[in-house]
Amino acid sequence: MLAHMSLLKPTDSIERTGAMSLTIMRQIAAMLEEAMSRWLAITGLVGLILSSTVQSADLEMPGVVFHLDSETRMNRMLRQVARHHSFNPDIPTRVILIAEGVKPAIDGAVDANGGKYSAQMEQLLASGIRIFACEATLNFYNLTEDDLAFGVETVPSGVAELGRLQAQERWGYIKL
Repeated sequence: MLAHMSLLKPTDSIERTGAMSLTIMRQIAAMLEEAMSRWLAITGLVGLILSSTVQSADLEMPGVVFHLDSETRMNRMLRQVARHHSFNPDIPTRVILIAEGVKPAIDGAVDANGGKYSAQMEQLLASGIRIFACEATLNFYNLTEDDLAFGVETVPSGVAELGRLQAQERWGYIKL
């Protein structure tokens, strides 16, 4: 056994120890790299989840819904909706037209001075305000969605939509 030990040089054990240390260091580096990759993947997923939550919260932000049911005061009411929106451009805004309020939304409808209602409505639509006509009221007047000015949408029941927006979506309600 002594003869066998004499064959070993003092540098052999140092080289073996260094090689083992290098192997261990490489294994540790590989484990750290794998852990870092997992950490980055988890961080990325958390970021995606949080950003989609913020985006969906923005999409579901409550707004203000205006209830308009008179043809005679329509110009004034549309100006008030525009004024509200100019002071609160980041609040989603909708207009629900019910009863006589749907008449100004008919394509080509004019006010007492001969001005087209659709011009005012187009300005509101261009600013991001959505305008809806009540289908039940349209049916009462023997009208259809095709009779409406460009951009005016419909809801089956204006009253039901007003209630839904307030109760389920927490929208503010303004009757003009």
